[in-house]
Amino acid sequence: MNTLARRRWLNLVLLVLLGLVGGLAMLVWLKPKQERHEDLSGWLDLTPAQIEQIEVERPGQVKLVFTRQEDRWWMSAPEHGLANPILLNPILHLAETHCALQYAVAELDLKSLQLDPPQLRLKLNDQEIRFGTTTPTDGQRYLQIAQTVHLCPDRLYPLLTSAEASFRAPPIDTSALSGTKNK
Repeated sequence: MNTLARRRWLNLVLLVLLGLVGGLAMLVWLKPKQERHEDLSGWLDLTPAQIEQIEVERPGQVKLVFTRQEDRWWMSAPEHGLANPILLNPILHLAETHCALQYAVAELDLKSLQLDPPQLRLKLNDQEIRFGTTTPTDGQRYLQIAQTVHLCPDRLYPLLTSAEASFRAPPIDTSALSGTKNK
C-alpha cells in the first residue's frame, strides 16, 4: 500500500470518527423529551413511617383499605381484621422507590398508557398513584403521580391485584402458644 492510499484511509477513518463525535454532541445538545434525574428523592414526599392509610382500587375487584393503629396494620375493607405485614411492606416501600425516567402528563397520551382510566389506583394517605400499562421492551410500568408519569420497575401490580384474602394475617394457632394440643 503506497503513501497516498494510507493517507486516504486515515482521512476516511478520521472523517467517520468526526461524524460520530458530532452526532453524540448533537444528541447531548438537543436533549430528549424524557428527563433523567440524578436526585430522585421525594417522588412521593412520604416515608414508610409516615403512611397511615392505604387504599387500593382495583377495577373488577373489591376495594382494599388498610389503616395503621398502634404500629400494626389492620384491614378495614372489605373485611375487618389484622393485615398481613409481609404483603404490606412492599407497598409501604413504594415511597422509597427510585424511578429514573419521568415525563410531564401534558406530553403523553394517557389513554394509550392505560392511565385514563388507570388499571389500578393506590392511595398512600392522600397521595394517589395511578398504575398504567407496562412497556413492551423491559416490562417497566407507567405510574402517574399528580402531573408526572414515572416509568418504574413493575414490582407491585401483581401483588395489588391478588386476592383480598391473601392480605389478611394468617390465624395464630393459640394451642401451640399455650403448649396444649388437641389429641
